[in-house]
Amino acid sequence: MRVLLFSLLFAVSVQAQPVPVGRLPDGIKPLAYSLAFTIDPSQERFSGQTAIDVEVQKPTTLIYLHGQDLEVSRAELVSGGKRITARYSQVDASGVARLDLVQPVPAGPARIEISYSAGFRKGAEGIFRAKVGNDWYAWTQMEPLDARRAFPGFDEPGFKTPFTISLTVPKAMKAFANTPETGVQAAGAMVTHRFAPSKPLPTYLVALGVGAFDVRGVTIPANAVRKVPLEFRVIGTAGQAGRMDITLEETPKLLARLEDYFGIPYPYEKLDFIASPVQGGAMENAGLILYSDNLILLGRDAPFGQLRRFAEVVSHEMAHQWFGDLVTPDWWTDIWLNEAFAEWMGKRIAHAWRPDLGIDPMELDEAFGAMDLDSLGRGRPIRQEITENSQVASAFDGITYQKGAQVVSMFEGFVGAEAFQKGVRLHLNRYAFRNAKAEQFFESIAEAAKDPRVIPALNSFLTQTGVPLLAVADGTRSIELAQARYVPLGVAAPAAQTWQIPYCLSRGEGRRCDLLATDKARVPALIGTSLALNPNAEGKGYYRYTMDEAGWTRLIADAPGLSGRDAMALADSLWADFSAGRASFPLVLRAAEALAGHPERLAAGNLAGRLAGLGNRLIPAADQQAYRATMGRIYGPAASALGFDPRHGAYAAEPADRQSRRQTLVPVMALEARDPAIRKALAEAGGRLIAGDAEAVDPTWRALALSVAVQEGGEPVMRALSRALIASDEPLFRGQAASAIGAVATPEQAKVALELAFAEGMQPLETTGLVASVSRQPAGREAAVAFAEANFTRLMNSYPGFAKRNIVGLFSGFCSNADAARVEALVEPRLVDLGGGELELSQAVAGIRRCDALKAAKGAEISSALRQ
Repeated sequence: MRVLLFSLLFAVSVQAQPVPVGRLPDGIKPLAYSLAFTIDPSQERFSGQTAIDVEVQKPTTLIYLHGQDLEVSRAELVSGGKRITARYSQVDASGVARLDLVQPVPAGPARIEISYSAGFRKGAEGIFRAKVGNDWYAWTQMEPLDARRAFPGFDEPGFKTPFTISLTVPKAMKAFANTPETGVQAAGAMVTHRFAPSKPLPTYLVALGVGAFDVRGVTIPANAVRKVPLEFRVIGTAGQAGRMDITLEETPKLLARLEDYFGIPYPYEKLDFIASPVQGGAMENAGLILYSDNLILLGRDAPFGQLRRFAEVVSHEMAHQWFGDLVTPDWWTDIWLNEAFAEWMGKRIAHAWRPDLGIDPMELDEAFGAMDLDSLGRGRPIRQEITENSQVASAFDGITYQKGAQVVSMFEGFVGAEAFQKGVRLHLNRYAFRNAKAEQFFESIAEAAKDPRVIPALNSFLTQTGVPLLAVADGTRSIELAQARYVPLGVAAPAAQTWQIPYCLSRGEGRRCDLLATDKARVPALIGTSLALNPNAEGKGYYRYTMDEAGWTRLIADAPGLSGRDAMALADSLWADFSAGRASFPLVLRAAEALAGHPERLAAGNLAGRLAGLGNRLIPAADQQAYRATMGRIYGPAASALGFDPRHGAYAAEPADRQSRRQTLVPVMALEARDPAIRKALAEAGGRLIAGDAEAVDPTWRALALSVAVQEGGEPVMRALSRALIASDEPLFRGQAASAIGAVATPEQAKVALELAFAEGMQPLETTGLVASVSRQPAGREAAVAFAEANFTRLMNSYPGFAKRNIVGLFSGFCSNADAARVEALVEPRLVDLGGGELELSQAVAGIRRCDALKAAKGAEISSALRQ
């Protein structure tokens, strides 16, 4: 009776206690995990037994922890040799759970034991599975909040503990975890694989893999930093062994560059890469990094785009082994630093590996996309205080990755590369295998640089939304600088903001760099060999600039001779000035023409992409022919000078930069200018490829050739391509084919494409890629929206857990305020299913309204310029 009375009183008292939908309350500290899984991917469910050693800080009968959609059959707590029965219940849809104990557990060491089962996920979240060919496989994706779908625990980055894992799997299957295998024990049709205890990890870095995988490996020799050899393996689904060569050969070179930069040996006992057709992107699990198939399974003839992605993503994920895994944020508020640093480092290492591929400028090009997002007026700062689980997924966006990387790059330039590297090493050595806050990283950098200005200057970019705009007035004796927030048409002007901007001006060989900490400044005139003033030298600063028309005209005249990054910054800032209602559209066209033949592919392509956006969303049907003629006039001469032959290996002997420029300009001519000769060559080559002639199209041109073949050939080509996709085991081709099926030119084609989206044999990411492709086409946009509305849950579950909110992007391609209201009304009721997404929806709606405002303010000017 006393126990019952206690339980009843306790039940009444805790009802008023709010469920912790953010950080768990203090009182229980996990010390170590033992995880035993039974996994057969051919079944619908898996089972597990979790044991967590904890420190109980004060007596309690209630423990909050995490577990999502777990069917718990037993929950007990062992303390002082006694077992205390617990009742497990999930109390929030975000995966917050609680254990109610029948009697209080005293302070001191204890052990939580939970037996449970759960269903495999379809998309990449928790433990997910897929059928590839005739075999079933299982992988894991735990970040950000999906470890709780795989096992009950304390699913926060601040809890770093050792994990000891065992996997019981069918005999015919292989099993992998974060650490080396220590033993195998057979039991009938199943085998138990045991793995060594891990070094301290947060739950989001726990990783598993089960299936009949192909495995190849090499031993990476010791070097000056790492004194012992390291075993490295690549793991892929059956039949993929022949596509592992490049990854096996080139990864050790990338790793050596990372070890040299950090001055610390690779921190874990082994290095495995595991590939999945269901994973979107990659995940930095300690010792068992997960990748999308097409990132690490490459042919010897891999196109430059795939090689770039291989190098930058592999370098990004391996950089995390130090920055994120070795030293981990203590809470999601600082996850931006993990991703921003790895994004910056990934491109740095990848560019050093193959400078001819032009990877370094991609950081700046992607930062421009972040600036567009950051200018919507509906955003978040890089460092956003996260208080609820529903906010976490939104932190994995272009602000965190691309804006963050550009800010890291800007401040490396401000303090100097050597001092910055010294600060990074200081930070990693101080907090190895522990948690750290962003402030502690700033302190390490400031200490190494011996410059206390670093911290307030950094914070001015981290804690504010928006893009600084640097207004520059060039004079004979001085240069006037003024800063404000960049505000495009369609966005309400916010309250005045000030940043501490590390800026660099250049004129020819002359350069001036300083910190602008006030709203205005006057600096001495800059003497140089050029007449034109460049207000963002090498595009290093996270800001845009504006000048009067004379300043723009001088800089455009110099455009062909500008460095690649300077030319890219010119294109972006001029377009931003146009989008804000200041610069004229004819000036934009002059700049596009001046840059079309630039040797830097991303400088040549920047305004081409911007103009293509107008053609896709804003330019009316009556002006489409004039638009195509304008694009042909601007980009045709440069494309013609390079020539075009889609056949396999036609340009293999050419320098990489020339190939890259062709790869930028030919799609513009095929899709925007609609050049008849180029489209004919592509459509015929795509048709031959679908019919089985692999030599008809180089992998570089496959996606484009298949897209044009679909547009020109319609339903018969689409259905034949769908059959070829499903029959293929080549990851790159499958993704290219899915996107091409969606590259529709008519509403009738859109209907066929969407019918094929869920064809048997399609992997989830191929489905989402096809539907996204349809949504990007003017002829398919309405059909894609109707399809997404009718199949919302099924589509949502096809995205990886961390990317479910990307489904909102399917609704973002419109350009009228009426459509903005329609999209808001359509998507808002679905946000509860997404577990958030308010920010993504508000940004999509803001983007549509921006397009409408630009059309209202500049539509007539655009039409007039195109028709001249």
